[in-house]
Amino acid sequence: MQRRKSVAVIVACIVAVLAVALLAGCGSSSSTTSASPVASASPTTPTEAMTQILGHAPTGMAAAIAQKGSFTVVDDANYPPQSYVDKQGNLIGFDVDVAKRLSAILGIPANIKNAPWDAVIAGIPVGRFDVSIGSMTITAERLKSMDFSEPYYFTQAQVIVKQGSPVLADAAALKGTTIGVGTGTTYYDFLTKLGGVKVKTYPTDADTFPDLKNGRLDAAMTADFTAAQSISSGFPFVFAGKPYYYEPLAFSIQKGQADWLALLDYAVKKMHADGSLTAMSKKWYHGFDTTKAPASGVPSYEQAYAALP
Repeated sequence: MQRRKSVAVIVACIVAVLAVALLAGCGSSSSTTSASPVASASPTTPTEAMTQILGHAPTGMAAAIAQKGSFTVVDDANYPPQSYVDKQGNLIGFDVDVAKRLSAILGIPANIKNAPWDAVIAGIPVGRFDVSIGSMTITAERLKSMDFSEPYYFTQAQVIVKQGSPVLADAAALKGTTIGVGTGTTYYDFLTKLGGVKVKTYPTDADTFPDLKNGRLDAAMTADFTAAQSISSGFPFVFAGKPYYYEPLAFSIQKGQADWLALLDYAVKKMHADGSLTAMSKKWYHGFDTTKAPASGVPSYEQAYAALP
């Protein structure tokens, strides 16, 4: 009996081992079968990534960037909170973060260069830089020599004065005053056309602040959030009246680069859609979402400029 029982146990063990092996074999076969369809390969080169977005191989500047394997972003690093150099020597700010996000979306490294605003305005039309991500306003005049992406955010033109100074509440009150502006800005064009104002230009908007503080200017005109940044950083300024106009701000590039422009538009739309632009805006602009045009009642720059005599 014991022997028969032992044989029975041995047979049972062999059957169990075979069953486990069979199940394992079936599992392996099933796994292999389910993995057999080959998924479409992810792009591994800039050219492949661009082709996937565009639907065709890139041409012009886009092709040159793909071949180079990187692109050059330019901005003026004297324009906080959009872009500036911190105490550790790092270039930071809203525009810097946007440039890095663009790089991630396209899968191409970005080399971010600092240049004075007038050098940006002069360099983009001749292809010295691949793209300006520097809060540049779309205007009819600039469209003659540059192309622009879809707007990525909006600011408003604001006049500021030193605390205790006469409040310049409207355009009529600006007459007879000396106002500081950044060179090559919409503020310069607007005030010059307004007339009756002594317009003093500086390399960039932030350079007006020391002279306004020391009484060498009656006022300065800049973006509302740049003005707010100056106040929060300790300058004794106040807003003088309501904004004069709002500005749609966009990436700018050399004219005629259709594929590169299409790639930039793709990235801007993606940043709007996935919420990353809003998140970056709130990070740098004290919780405000600047990615949407202001409420009705504030004219665009082109409307305000055209309405001047």
